[in-house]
Amino acid sequence: MRKIRWFSVVVPSALFVLTLVFGIFQWRQARSLALDVSAMREKAYFSAADGLETLEADLSKVQAVSSPGQQAMLLTRVASVASGVAENLAALPTVYGADEAGLKFLRQTADYAQTLAVASAEGGALTDDDRAQLAQLWQKSGELRAHLAGGADFAYDLQLESAEGTGIDYPSLLYDGPFSDGIRLGEARGLSGGEVTAEEAMAIARAFVGEERVQGVERTADLGGPLPSWGVALDLGDVSVTMQITRQGGKALWMSPESAGFETALSLEECALHARAFLFSRGFGQMQESYYQQYDGMAVVSFAAVQDDVVLYPDLVKVQVRMDTGAVVGLEANSYWMNHVTRERLHPVLEEAEARALVSDRLDISASRLCVIPVDDGLGAGRTELLCWEFDGVWNDNRYLVYIDAETGEEAEVLKVIEGNGWILAL
Repeated sequence: MRKIRWFSVVVPSALFVLTLVFGIFQWRQARSLALDVSAMREKAYFSAADGLETLEADLSKVQAVSSPGQQAMLLTRVASVASGVAENLAALPTVYGADEAGLKFLRQTADYAQTLAVASAEGGALTDDDRAQLAQLWQKSGELRAHLAGGADFAYDLQLESAEGTGIDYPSLLYDGPFSDGIRLGEARGLSGGEVTAEEAMAIARAFVGEERVQGVERTADLGGPLPSWGVALDLGDVSVTMQITRQGGKALWMSPESAGFETALSLEECALHARAFLFSRGFGQMQESYYQQYDGMAVVSFAAVQDDVVLYPDLVKVQVRMDTGAVVGLEANSYWMNHVTRERLHPVLEEAEARALVSDRLDISASRLCVIPVDDGLGAGRTELLCWEFDGVWNDNRYLVYIDAETGEEAEVLKVIEGNGWILAL
């Protein structure tokens, strides 16, 4: 009887515990699976959103180019991005635009763009009908992007021909101006001289911000990285800044405030003047404002070096200016010191009028200038530089920068400029 009682108590209890453990295990597995699915959907959503921004921008840029080579490159990317967006949307609920009509629209866009890309690569020019169709695709991709972001209604009403296309590519959003991702690898061409000590770096940092502003030195550090440097932290009274001084040559490489949130009393133009004067007084020479951003009471102004009236886009310096006092509290000069040397051969083969004639007549050109831009060398070895005519123009209320090789006349690059409240970017 005791054995029977023991068995009748212990066995059900053990079964209960096993059932509970198994239930918890199953629940954890289900929860883990749900989290994995959620993470996958989140990744697909943001990938689709990024891809649609790229798709809309590239379809717009096609209208601004005139050379078959640039057309082929942009259309190939349109095909890749459209196909990639379709793949990401397919992982989302249909409410995001992943219904049959939406996926068909993207795949037909990819097919159509690939067909035109092949024709352009063979030297064919886009017809007026092609451009009209691409303009419709541009409009519809913008509607789909807005739908994905806000749930607006979207109608797919285009009939396109078919071809093939795969993959996805992503743009570089350059809020600090064209080519801010310029040549940053290899030897620092702008640095010379021997190594400075920690004490010398501290003195250089104090002089750079202005000795009268320094209330105290908090710390120094030996830093590595592509450009070995000394780290210095300075107390400027109501704000502290951290700096990097290159070990070779003792140049200010980087400076950043440890806090922000300043009052906005000065305009962006006034802050740009303060930044330009600061750079000139610190030996950076002639600089040209490029683009800007405004946040937390700071104006971030991007400058490019100028030589013989030619803008050197690889030689970029980004400056942070307090909008309450106009004092400089931040600087990023990595690209400048990696690239800044005196250039040779800054004399164009093509005159401005000859280069202008090679720009799409769809653009209303408002300005032009000579510049040096970073480009891929075409050999897989990295990036090199190209002397170009830059043309600033508008089509259909959209602003573009078109770069014509000043020696060969080839269309080297096209960027679209987007302006917002307190920022400008090019992509």
